[in-house]
Amino acid sequence: MKEKCIVCSLNKGRRVCKLKNKELICPVCCAKMRTLECEGCFFYAQAQQFTKEKLTPQKSKPFTMRIDPQVEELADQALMKIEKGDMRAGEKIISDLLTKHPDLAIVQYAMGVICALREQHNTALYHFDNALAINPYFVEAWFNKAAAHQKKLELSETIMAYRKVVELGDATEDFVRHAKNFLLDFEKSVKKESGLTLDRYLESKDIFDQAFSWLEKGEWGKALQGFQKVVAMNPKHPQSHGNIGICYAQLGRKQEALAALDKAIELDPKYEPALLNRLAVEALKEGEKLSSVHFKTIDYSKDYSLEKKSLLRDVLKKFKMGDTF
Repeated sequence: MKEKCIVCSLNKGRRVCKLKNKELICPVCCAKMRTLECEGCFFYAQAQQFTKEKLTPQKSKPFTMRIDPQVEELADQALMKIEKGDMRAGEKIISDLLTKHPDLAIVQYAMGVICALREQHNTALYHFDNALAINPYFVEAWFNKAAAHQKKLELSETIMAYRKVVELGDATEDFVRHAKNFLLDFEKSVKKESGLTLDRYLESKDIFDQAFSWLEKGEWGKALQGFQKVVAMNPKHPQSHGNIGICYAQLGRKQEALAALDKAIELDPKYEPALLNRLAVEALKEGEKLSSVHFKTIDYSKDYSLEKKSLLRDVLKKFKMGDTF
């Protein structure tokens, strides 16, 4: 559990203060103490940017948000109770605040933390997204949003949110370093397994997801083209080769289906869906189409990750998400 603010001794110290010899202070004291001597601090820059956006005339609606130090203090106290194990008392405070102040980012964020601790990740994401809609510079909300997506094995969303943490956060903060290390470690894993950069890997995953949706709808030609794009980017991707085999089999092209399934099995000899699908395809006559009840598809980041311990699960072993920030 993090230390209390060295100024007020009431709230959780969440920000490293250069005026206080890099000791931790709470957001409320940070706002009260902020002077020109704070120049160079991330939170000083954030406040300046907020002021600039508030004062600068814009054609579109400017970024504004309501701040209530008393509510923020209550929310911090509630989160401290939760960290000490008193979930009921902390949740009661936050629930009351949410009823009265749903427009405050800290309240939405705190409810998201509670839901995350209860493993209610969809609801947690709803509140983190609400907090970020109110304050898009809320780094802790980005971090916990990433953690919730990470628990759900939602790869692209996890990477995007961690990148926002690194982009907006103070590099001296533990959770910002955590986000940066996660991204570096994941990129190394991707490079080692596929030879792709992280952005290229995510692009191939998006193409796979679209192709997979076409496969589920029975649009075999579109699905085939999509999976072929994936293997052009990542030739060592057994799921795509296996699903190419399914598409060919559904189009009555037995030999091409067998060749694709053989490639999937070559890349992963224990790849059960390809092994099972190959048996079904081999029993077909040339020109005969594979029945939908006789084949097994596999999802890039859900089913496959459960069967093969995907990259995301491997990295999860190193970055256990027990804490919230």
